[in-house]
Amino acid sequence: MKNILKTKVKIKYPFLNPKLLVAIILMLAVMIGGCKNSEKSNSLPAKVYVANEDGGSISVIDLQDSEKNTGINISDSSGMMYMAHNVQVAPNGKSVWVTAVPMDSTETNQVVVIDPKTNKIKNRISLGNNLHVAHVVLDNESKYAFVTAKEINQVIQVDATTYKVVRKFDLGKGHSPHGLRYFNGKLYVANMDTKNMSIVSISDGKIIDIPLGGMTVQTAVTQDGKFVFATLYDTKEVVRYDIKNAEIKRIPLPIDAQGSIQLYATPDSKLLYVADQGELMERPVSNKVFVIDIPNAKVISTITVGNKAHGVVVSKDGKTVYVTNSSDNTISIIDVATQKVTATIPVGKGPNGISYWSEKGGMP
Repeated sequence: MKNILKTKVKIKYPFLNPKLLVAIILMLAVMIGGCKNSEKSNSLPAKVYVANEDGGSISVIDLQDSEKNTGINISDSSGMMYMAHNVQVAPNGKSVWVTAVPMDSTETNQVVVIDPKTNKIKNRISLGNNLHVAHVVLDNESKYAFVTAKEINQVIQVDATTYKVVRKFDLGKGHSPHGLRYFNGKLYVANMDTKNMSIVSISDGKIIDIPLGGMTVQTAVTQDGKFVFATLYDTKEVVRYDIKNAEIKRIPLPIDAQGSIQLYATPDSKLLYVADQGELMERPVSNKVFVIDIPNAKVISTITVGNKAHGVVVSKDGKTVYVTNSSDNTISIIDVATQKVTATIPVGKGPNGISYWSEKGGMP
């Protein structure tokens, strides 16, 4: 047995000469590389748009190649700087809308419209002075845009084709509307000072206020149409509003929460991602994102991101979450399957709102 193990056996393969082996290896390498390139080319192009409030710009991140980070300066022709507070891709993917507050308070508040094909500004819509425009959303058909104006307690409706103001919804004195979302002919508006949510029926202009008992900053609507969620900054809660039954469920955030701002649900309406910012009301800055189980209305996970987590959006396929870190001038990318941060990408100064674009359209 020992002799057999020590014996060297030479086996010849005359058909595999060295030159032929090299050729086969090269051919296989080309085939493998081709498969990889094919996979990349078959994936749909996608981008995220980030509103850099302090930098007066929009960052456009190519999600197929994050090094392709384009900056769009939203200053006007006179050099006037505008703070980009919020950004929203139209559902049809043909335009990107930005709320722009002038550094000079005597100048006119604007909504800047960007062409996602060229990433160039194609229109500026003047809305008026002393408005403090905050957030913008569009209806499902991308026919109208709706903008909150905090100082005058209104939601302004703009025709997305003519770029003309067609209507104003007066919420009432002292509301201070901030974030809002659209679903099925209605607007769900977060009011900071009156601590409630206004439900605006666009067809007839009727407005119903739902008391929430806390400083309401932003809303989110699940795509199955069952729930509206709202962040309550001061009470460190998220509220779940049952649309059909008009019932409210309060969801307490973890003890280390410092005050949540924006929130967004996955397309399957199973998970809600909540950006915990802090800083306001003399609280420390937070670097957390809380994950809420929507059917069971409870926090199931906490993810550490960058400092002063503010804006959040989910990809169209529901696999990825994007969060702005306002103090770090970055965005964090979260994998939904693992609940882990997979990348951190630098953007402009003071990133605030964030929105998702793909060839299939924008996330609402």
